[in-house]
Amino acid sequence: MVVTISVESVAHPPAEPTHGVNESEFWVLWAGDEDSVNVTGNGTQTPLETLSAGTDVPIDRPPRAVEMWNRRDIAEMPETDATVASHPRNTTRSNGSYLRDVGVTIGAIQPSTRVHLSETDQPLYIAPDGEVLGTVDYRVVMPSADDSSGNSWHVESHDVESVRLLLDGDVLDTANHTKTPTLTYSDLEPGLNETATLTLEATVTVQLRRTDISQGVGCAETTTYGLCQTGLHSLGTRQESITVRDNATVTVYDLIVSGYQTQYPDGDLGLVAYKNYPWYGLDLPEGAVRGVWRFYVARDQTWDNLTTYDGTNVTTAHSPVHPLQVHAFPIETGPTPWPRATVELLTVYGTEYDAPSLPEAVVLDAVEGPYTGSFGIATHVETTHDETDTVTAIGLVRGTNATLSVSEFAAVPLTESNLTLKVMNRSEETVTVRAQLRDNETSAPIQTSDRDGYLVVAGQRVNTSENGTVDVTVSSDRDAVSARYEPSFWWWDIPSYTGDTAIVSTGGTTFRYLDALFGGFVPIGALLLAGYILDRFTNWGFWPPWRGL
Repeated sequence: MVVTISVESVAHPPAEPTHGVNESEFWVLWAGDEDSVNVTGNGTQTPLETLSAGTDVPIDRPPRAVEMWNRRDIAEMPETDATVASHPRNTTRSNGSYLRDVGVTIGAIQPSTRVHLSETDQPLYIAPDGEVLGTVDYRVVMPSADDSSGNSWHVESHDVESVRLLLDGDVLDTANHTKTPTLTYSDLEPGLNETATLTLEATVTVQLRRTDISQGVGCAETTTYGLCQTGLHSLGTRQESITVRDNATVTVYDLIVSGYQTQYPDGDLGLVAYKNYPWYGLDLPEGAVRGVWRFYVARDQTWDNLTTYDGTNVTTAHSPVHPLQVHAFPIETGPTPWPRATVELLTVYGTEYDAPSLPEAVVLDAVEGPYTGSFGIATHVETTHDETDTVTAIGLVRGTNATLSVSEFAAVPLTESNLTLKVMNRSEETVTVRAQLRDNETSAPIQTSDRDGYLVVAGQRVNTSENGTVDVTVSSDRDAVSARYEPSFWWWDIPSYTGDTAIVSTGGTTFRYLDALFGGFVPIGALLLAGYILDRFTNWGFWPPWRGL
């Protein structure tokens, strides 16, 4: 008969930093844990401790402290003997004749990040080089004695014979004789957003020996009572081996970005960087730009309780082990440049997703509705350098950064455009204006009809023809017509151009009034000026001429 015993427990982080994690990192590692409604510092708390006690805190980078925590935390898995087995929730267990409740559990894959792309698409990105932490446990049962002669079974040996780490069936690493294995891997080749199966596989063995206690006459050695000296006699052995597995679906994440670069006419840097899956952002020589992603860290709730099996009772109690996982989520504030005075975010592009909902206990400002997954980031950077050296692309998994020289990006020439306006003809009701768009350096005409850019003339969106011109007719009551050239993104068209503006007078009603007024004012003003000068030199005393009025 098996009795299930549940011990009420509430999962919570330790009350103070431990496992070698310092104060500045520890308090932000527990998103999803219970927050206090009213939080006031007690004078001994750090500001970060006070803040995290009342809310969850988004993080700008995946913290290394997660990996330090997990290594030391898994190592504290409670030790058990051969009579009991202990596992976290959802561990798949296997039973043999003598080995029972055999199970292996992946505790952490690191560095890794669970990315919340959408409600249903939440891949686990892992670094090409990393480690897998796990736990293995089992218990041993004895065969029943088949007679009353005193025959008995005892455990000769039992062990976690080996633990193997596999990726899609290929062995990456092995460990022996440990219930808390740490296995490593390196140089995994990333697929094009392809998933792979990472497997932690453990083989557990046991050997039992059956003995009897014999007693007889004519023994070489007898007791003081004349009985034969008792002795143990082996009647045979039994062996058993069970292999168990725990799988995780992963995507190998390696950040190798590419893109375009240009130099604006004033020397500023234009940079476009992209990858076929989401990434975090760019560190620039004089600033930074971040995509839509931010991070949080939360415990793996399947480890909140441990279940212990002893063949009679099944006991569930609070787990002393709380592995942590880094998560990436799309933040409501969206992509951001820094500092805004010198770094401009031109655009972010990528796959469109419907926003995911975070776990109910995680209180963070995630986006709502559709958003762009920031696979590509385009920036305009004001720079004082004649030559900008390098930029660093930052991945969603800790350590997956890529530092590149700007020269590694494809160069796109960017030239100033020259927009002019000219009045072609005029009637009582209309005025026709010709806009002409040319390359400012070569004077070559710019045809916008076969490019992504366009002109806006007098509020009308138009395109220039092959000779770089377009005629626009407007009402004659306008005094002037303005125009602007809205080029496409500079990396969309080659050659690429900057924008330009122009304005031309059309001689409208207001202009004619001003022209008539100006035409009369000039001769009258000249006559008055001559009278003033004459009066000053002759002292005739007639200035000002309106004195007697």
